[in-house]
Amino acid sequence: MTSRRLLLALPAAAGLVVLSACGSDDVQGAAEAGASSVSSAASSAGSAASSAASSATSSGSSSGGSSAAAEIDFEDQSGGGDVATVARVSAPEAGFVVVTVDDDDRSDDGAVLGSTAVDAGTSTDVQVPLDPPLYGDADLEATLFADTDGDGSFDASVDQPVAEPEDSDDGDDTDVVDDGAEYAVN
Repeated sequence: MTSRRLLLALPAAAGLVVLSACGSDDVQGAAEAGASSVSSAASSAGSAASSAASSATSSGSSSGGSSAAAEIDFEDQSGGGDVATVARVSAPEAGFVVVTVDDDDRSDDGAVLGSTAVDAGTSTDVQVPLDPPLYGDADLEATLFADTDGDGSFDASVDQPVAEPEDSDDGDDTDVVDDGAEYAVN
């Protein structure tokens, strides 16, 4: 918007100068009025460009920067035990969705079953392959992790869970972006 509109405004203003001069006996007066219009149009276009750049900067920080709200929605589901689907993930930066067992009665409580990379922004129907696959029903938890070391692959010893936004409380006793679901194996 910035330079493109400015480039379009200048020829339009120059056209006004020519048209003004054509219909007036006082060519010099028309030229001066047209020059004033060109200057005013250029100034307006410059202000609009500056305003647009400021607006883009402030809106960019709320939609793709680290201040975007992190959120995860993991719903109860059934399947073959080899893939879990996370309904919706909002990530302030690229990272991972990690699925773990969340059942105090199981010996593998807390075990990582699978992870998948997610881009910054909102993703829906995120498929997380489970390895080992589930052979019976289980309570699972999906957690959003940041790519702390920036290598593009999940490492439970390095990558950190994303902290829950200050104004959010998902009702569990953790302060990370996570959500639980029941998984029924067909």
